[in-house]
Amino acid sequence: MVWGIDLVAEEAKEPGQPWIPTGVETPEMMKNRTSRINRPKEIGTYYQATVPDTLDLSERARLGINHFTEIIHEDYGYEMPLTCDFDPRPPIMTLHGNSLGACQAKAVEAMCFLRLMSGSQQNLEREAKMMEMYVSLLGEDGLQWVPSNPDKAWLNVPEPFVMVHGQGRMLRAMVAWYQYTGDSAWKERIDRLVNGIDKHLVVHKDDYAYVPVYGHYEGEYIRSCYTKKGWRDTVEPTHEKFGEEGSLFNHQGHLPGGMSTWYRLTGNEQAIRLAGEMVRFYTKPKFWADYKGGEYPGVVGAEHAHWTGHFHGHMNTLRAILDHAVATNDMRLMTFVRDGYEWARQANMARIGILWDGQGCGCGRLIGVAVKLSLAGAGDYWEDVDLYIRNHGSELQFLPEDLPYVQARSAQGSPSPSMGKPGITTDRVIERNVGGFTVYRTSNPKNCCWLCCSPHGNMGFFYAWDGMLRYQDGTATINLLLNRASPWLDIDSYLPYEGKVVLKNKTATAAFVRIPLWVDKSAVKCRIGQNAVLPRWFGNYLRFPSLKKEDEVTITFPMAERFETWSSYKFRFRGNTVIESTPPLIAPYYQGRAKKYQATQAPMKKVTRYVSPTVLTW
Repeated sequence: MVWGIDLVAEEAKEPGQPWIPTGVETPEMMKNRTSRINRPKEIGTYYQATVPDTLDLSERARLGINHFTEIIHEDYGYEMPLTCDFDPRPPIMTLHGNSLGACQAKAVEAMCFLRLMSGSQQNLEREAKMMEMYVSLLGEDGLQWVPSNPDKAWLNVPEPFVMVHGQGRMLRAMVAWYQYTGDSAWKERIDRLVNGIDKHLVVHKDDYAYVPVYGHYEGEYIRSCYTKKGWRDTVEPTHEKFGEEGSLFNHQGHLPGGMSTWYRLTGNEQAIRLAGEMVRFYTKPKFWADYKGGEYPGVVGAEHAHWTGHFHGHMNTLRAILDHAVATNDMRLMTFVRDGYEWARQANMARIGILWDGQGCGCGRLIGVAVKLSLAGAGDYWEDVDLYIRNHGSELQFLPEDLPYVQARSAQGSPSPSMGKPGITTDRVIERNVGGFTVYRTSNPKNCCWLCCSPHGNMGFFYAWDGMLRYQDGTATINLLLNRASPWLDIDSYLPYEGKVVLKNKTATAAFVRIPLWVDKSAVKCRIGQNAVLPRWFGNYLRFPSLKKEDEVTITFPMAERFETWSSYKFRFRGNTVIESTPPLIAPYYQGRAKKYQATQAPMKKVTRYVSPTVLTW
């Protein structure tokens, strides 16, 4: 057994390829192979379908599960490595205190989303053991503590410690699993964690609260850790550049988001009070615009969420502020976040999701904010999301077809000086990272996976998947034309090969279908079954009233190509998919798309689709 693959799927796996469903998976198998901590409260159904071989976010989610469950290091107590470096010979994975303290919680949240999307049954038992380990880190005070261990030198701190970053990530992960499993034990853990943050980590002052940044140790990611001795200094941060990676927001700005969502789900008053105190702190003018140089003449940047510095940190914080705005119906905060999002998307080649330094972290976070703003009614950013997810939001995932490229790179590498040190493994590194997210680098493309980028990149799939299809009172609203199965209807998308989308109705009585901006509306044609119907427009949405069970709706339009120039690159688009750039983007990114999309008819494939009735609040 090369990959440690589950018995139900081992016979369906080609050597060197990740897990694929066999077609014999059943809800009963899912129930029997999970435990209380990771068993879905509502197990979905599996069925076979022939669909267009186009971007399918559920298929990408299956690969994500492969990555996260395969890199779990059972020999080191179910920790996940922080970094996976493909360049040395052999490639290495490295454990780090920042993983157990913060980043592994991101993976735990992502895994919940990916299971819901894909129904993957890969490594369910291993996942449960990892999660049992992770919740065991929660102390009597409710906080997540990383225990000291002299055999784990990579932890760096000689006593138990609390990473502030990890508390927010753990909170969000537990909120997701609480909804997915329906297990009341998650509620008890979350309530204790909220109380622990409120009573131990934050400083309350006037009508706001903040988390100090000075613990008792020095070093990146360590200086802001809380220990049993408390904080060394509780001075109030004076600007956003306090904190890890030069950003106060990066390691603590997302805290109020999880608490606000928790209030929406359970009415926890302590959570919404503390979230409000922290949001009032994080929206202070001193943290926005250019804190040294001011703003453009006549522009009040601090009131419109202009910012400089750490991209991920600001996206964390804008998302958290938006979560609070949704929970409290605060229009002013929603417009603040909208302004911050629109400021953020002006960087680099944001048109296709390349932001900041191009890490997989950035695009996934941007997708989350754009989807949440759109669902909240604070803007219509579905065109942005479509451009992000079809390009950089999916391009950075490490796919099975990338294996030859990465293996060849590694074969030319030099031995790593880290080889043989504690916390280093060389066991099947490349194969275990299929489904993770690599880093966009101008000099070393697809040479690594990080436990920061991989969770956020994979969560970008979930945000787009969740936002693309919404259902309420019999009406399905389709915001993105991508493949998707659901309890209400299925979407078969032939884009970008053909301008064609087919809706296979199950229970919906009406549907609204958003048509992308590049489509010539006058050329759109519709039919239900074999009967042509006149397109009915509601803004950018086609309206189909009075749908019947098993109706098949077909929408067609001419496929369009266009050229756009951004940051000295000339991009050729087919619909919203980049198929070529001049000069070429760094290999192997986007390579082969021009040849692939020469075809004007979408190839078809047989897949196992999974449909869950569970809808998460995130």
